[in-house]
Amino acid sequence: MKIYYKLNLLIIFLLVISTLIITASVNVRMSDALEQEMLERELIIAEYVTEDLANPLLQKDAIAVNEIIDNVMIRNTDVRYIYVVDFDGVVVAHTFSQGFPADMVTANLIPPNEKTAIKVFSVEGESIQDVGVRVLDGMDAKVYFGFSRANIITSINKTTNTIVSTVALVLLLGIVMSFLLTRTLTSPIEKLVAGINRVAEGDLDFQVEVTTSDDIGVLADSFNRMTAERKRTEEALRESEEKYHLLADNTLDCIWQINLDFKFTYVNPASYQLLGYTQEEWIGSSLSDHCSPENMEFMLNLAKEEIKKGNNPNGLIFETELFHKNGEIIAVEINEKIIFDDDGNPVSIQGTTRNITERKQAEEILRAEQNKLINIFNSMEDGIYIVNQDYNIEYVNPVLMKDLGEWEGRKCYSYLHGREEVCPWCKNLDVLSGKTLQWEWKSDKTGKIFDLIDTPLKNPDGSISKLEIFRDITKRKQAEEEIRKLNTELEQRVAERTAELEDKNAELERMNKLFVGREIRMVELKKQIAELEKDIKPDKKAGDKTT
Repeated sequence: MKIYYKLNLLIIFLLVISTLIITASVNVRMSDALEQEMLERELIIAEYVTEDLANPLLQKDAIAVNEIIDNVMIRNTDVRYIYVVDFDGVVVAHTFSQGFPADMVTANLIPPNEKTAIKVFSVEGESIQDVGVRVLDGMDAKVYFGFSRANIITSINKTTNTIVSTVALVLLLGIVMSFLLTRTLTSPIEKLVAGINRVAEGDLDFQVEVTTSDDIGVLADSFNRMTAERKRTEEALRESEEKYHLLADNTLDCIWQINLDFKFTYVNPASYQLLGYTQEEWIGSSLSDHCSPENMEFMLNLAKEEIKKGNNPNGLIFETELFHKNGEIIAVEINEKIIFDDDGNPVSIQGTTRNITERKQAEEILRAEQNKLINIFNSMEDGIYIVNQDYNIEYVNPVLMKDLGEWEGRKCYSYLHGREEVCPWCKNLDVLSGKTLQWEWKSDKTGKIFDLIDTPLKNPDGSISKLEIFRDITKRKQAEEEIRKLNTELEQRVAERTAELEDKNAELERMNKLFVGREIRMVELKKQIAELEKDIKPDKKAGDKTT
């Protein structure tokens, strides 16, 4: 096909795609604007109605509530229904002529912390936007409105038709202009194509004749400069390849290439430091000569799976073991990639191999330390669990598992609290920022009370997890409560005993006063008797003489 037709087809294709994108974009924006305008109007109506309904609902005036919603229906022809839910969650008024449908109560629930809820329904073939609004914040009284979307759908359709007509006219004009434009471009471009063919054949000294100063002339001049630049690039590429070989020959990692028969076609000198074989010994040998049959099968299967992915493989990084020339087994990390030709056919595999013996030894030491730590955790009487920053549980010791069960694959808020979302009181963010916290928690599952210690735990990869220790203080809390009750009873008994003693002391004091008073009167009486006796005795003597 001539370039003239190709350019026209390309321009037409681009015009069609552009117009479709523009049409869709404008239509979406217009639809969003109309939807937003409709929603704002609906929310304004809802706010006015909720203000009017607040007092009647508080006063439980059902007649006033019905009058308000009937007036709204009369004034707004696009409102298909209204129903009101009072503070006890009971539907007290509605406009449904056939009776209130029970399933409407749960069709568009307003979330606990939200004031409104909006949902689109299809009712008897008509699109309805259901808008629910709380009458008062924090209370269960709600009003639901069913607004018809017929008007907005009609407006959107009209807008879409107008946009499509306009864009179609612009598209037609663009196609005509494309034919006129490409006609003036094709002749000089064909000359450029001929020059490109010459360069493709290897004639990098070929130059296209520049006869005009317009864009085509600039393009021809650019082509000539590109050809010269390509010549310089190829020379630079040769120099780069020489530098690559220099780098490959001096790197510590073993760089290699094998064919699809798994025979080595290239290795760098690092192969000697890695496994003790020279380049000459490596090249031509098979991969199976340097590993066990099991590892060979493992690497063969990996290569087959990577080839199945086609011409855009991601590459492979894996660990395995190879044989040193002296018989020693060397742990290595291999980074390999399948090489495909221009037709998408696999032709070879290339990659690098690195000795990771020291790293594996370090990992083994770390694993032993981790196992030691886990054994300590498993033998502790306190419960322990570890959770990462994504709330995924990483470890739970047997003490905690005995109370809460299996934990694999679960989030901490689900495992500990039976929740489906993060707990409002969660301490993870504070602990992951470096803080150590101590607090108390009562388990709803077991009824036990725990003293919790949360502390950050740094992982080998640098990430931070949270370590939480659970100490059961249920008995201590029960004992504290029992002591508190005993202290209260003791204080009450002391108060009662004190009152009794005060009453007895008062009675003793009264009796004492009576006794003292009596003694005083006895003393006085005795004195009076003594005085009377003194007076009586002389009288008796005088009488005797007279007789």
